[in-house]
Amino acid sequence: MFVFPINKDRISIKSVILFTPFWVTILYWIIRNIVFINSGLLHPNFDVIFECYKFNLNSLPTLLLILGVIYSFISLYLKNFRRAGLSLALFCSLTSLSLFALNFYITEVEPKKLLIRNVEIESNKVTKAITIVHFSDVQSAKIGAYEKRIFKTIQKIGADLILYTGDFLQLPKELEFEDEWSELHDLFKSLNPRFGIYAVYGDTELALYSVPKDEVLPIKILSSNSESFSYEGGNISIYGLSLYNSKTPLWAMRGIETWLKNHDESYYKIILGHSPNYALALKDSKVDLCLAGHTHGGQVRIPFYGPLTIDSEIPKNWSRGFHKIGFPYLNVSAGAGSNRYNGLPEMRFNCPTEITVLKINPKID
Repeated sequence: MFVFPINKDRISIKSVILFTPFWVTILYWIIRNIVFINSGLLHPNFDVIFECYKFNLNSLPTLLLILGVIYSFISLYLKNFRRAGLSLALFCSLTSLSLFALNFYITEVEPKKLLIRNVEIESNKVTKAITIVHFSDVQSAKIGAYEKRIFKTIQKIGADLILYTGDFLQLPKELEFEDEWSELHDLFKSLNPRFGIYAVYGDTELALYSVPKDEVLPIKILSSNSESFSYEGGNISIYGLSLYNSKTPLWAMRGIETWLKNHDESYYKIILGHSPNYALALKDSKVDLCLAGHTHGGQVRIPFYGPLTIDSEIPKNWSRGFHKIGFPYLNVSAGAGSNRYNGLPEMRFNCPTEITVLKINPKID
């Protein structure tokens, strides 16, 4: 009778014991991330995002580091498995250190990069250039050195007009709105553009609704209303959407259409909305420039794929940067800060914080 030969060196109880913890860890990692995705990771559910972050960049690298140490000891005592043990120890240790390094980079380095993105636009509605700073979503959990750097950077630009598209603060429960708002307000007061500072409400500043508008100055908050001004190069009109309208294109159009009827073709028309959803209804409208924030550019952008989630109805390729969307231009800020929901740390990958400088130049025929 033929007996199939068994390689006892390759198939043994010891090899099973050696490799089982590694493969169980890999399987556990796969299952946990499938659960995160099915639980709303990409919808997005920020509680799930927080749990996913803690597992993948805290718990997992700690577990891998422990496995690396265990395999190092195994390779010393089991000579037959020295090569395999050392390979597993090296893989686990390097992967663990890489994940810890990635954690540091995405929470401590990239969220504080603060790039300046320059955009130039030509228009036949202006005869002299005007420089606009557009920034959004400072969303600070506590005013500190980084927030001060944002405003010092804006001061150096020397803009004619500053436009802010919402989300001023996102505070943990232990901090008082009045204290942090006072500090942030002082930073806004340090800016002195020729034509003022205009803003809209975002998602995170419910307490700001109760602050009288004259106490918010020099910030002029526009919510379903507009302001216009003239300068030596032309006429500018700015319409600010309420938070709800910025997220609901059909409702946004009701106020926008009235505003457009009240301003003739000579006005350079700018719309501010926290969410960029409203821009979906504006492709054929005679609006010159739409500005928004809210998406943070996705905060985590995978190379060759893009943002994992943007919490918006717009196409993902609109979620950051400057785009022609029909007649108007749309600029969606990736944000000067990061989402801090429920204690979530600042997290960014391949999507640094930014300030946009828009220069509107006379069109040369």
